[in-house]
Amino acid sequence: VEGLTQERISEILGVGRIKVHRILSAAREEGVVQFRIRDSVVECVQLEESLKQRFGLSQAVVVPSAADRSNAPLMIGHAAAAYLADNVNPGDVIALGWGRTLKFAINELPRRPIARTTVVSMLGGLTHAQPLNPTESAWEFAEKIGAECYLLPVPVYADRPEQRDAFMSQRSVQDVVFRARRANIAVLSVGSFSNDSPIANYGFIKPSELEELQAAGAVGDILCHFIDAEGRIVDHEVNRRVCAYPLQDLSDIPTTILVSGGREKIAVMRAALANTKVSVLITDEDAAKGLLSR
Repeated sequence: VEGLTQERISEILGVGRIKVHRILSAAREEGVVQFRIRDSVVECVQLEESLKQRFGLSQAVVVPSAADRSNAPLMIGHAAAAYLADNVNPGDVIALGWGRTLKFAINELPRRPIARTTVVSMLGGLTHAQPLNPTESAWEFAEKIGAECYLLPVPVYADRPEQRDAFMSQRSVQDVVFRARRANIAVLSVGSFSNDSPIANYGFIKPSELEELQAAGAVGDILCHFIDAEGRIVDHEVNRRVCAYPLQDLSDIPTTILVSGGREKIAVMRAALANTKVSVLITDEDAAKGLLSR
């Protein structure tokens, strides 16, 4: 139907692939069933192909943009959950970032044990409970698929660069980073400078530091490293205090899945795609069009 696979039709219609197969078989045999895919969905499929060609992706998933843009993370998260449910296999080691969209994806992920899987957090955590705590996200993901889970036992940001270096040199931390380097899948999101950014809301860094980062050319963050429009790490002390998996080592992970969208994230998504080896992009129509606009 319109060149769509049965898997894609099942995602669009919200029904199981077996049911789609049966309906299509009946349609072919009896000629009594017609499918009409909405223009917006057809356009999303076309955007997927354009994104794959432009950015050298192995796969792209584009969902229609939400009428209420605040719902974009939920819609993208739902698509990411469906993708992960179909593509995480026994023995996979998954290195996990964080963010609101990834949190929605984990919430929507079906509870289904997958043998010999491992989830490794790529970021330090918060010292008090928060819905978007990176360690909580990793633990919840692991719990959903019955995986082993490894967490970085350090804060997201140290107070000083030398403190960060001391944290990251600890044997327990090095062990977790080593396990992340052995991952075959990385699942990441990016953050913008919007007012509802978790980094701003949770007070990870001072408002004055956010202003300095923007003045230095930062367009957003990936794994809490602030990057410029070319995807390069901005020269600022904040980036020397972050306790996270090194961005330059992401290229060692065979499959990197970027899950992000919304108009406010176009600039930082473009930056991440420019300097990070992304294999799969899961986003919405607004962001896809923005990424392809130049």
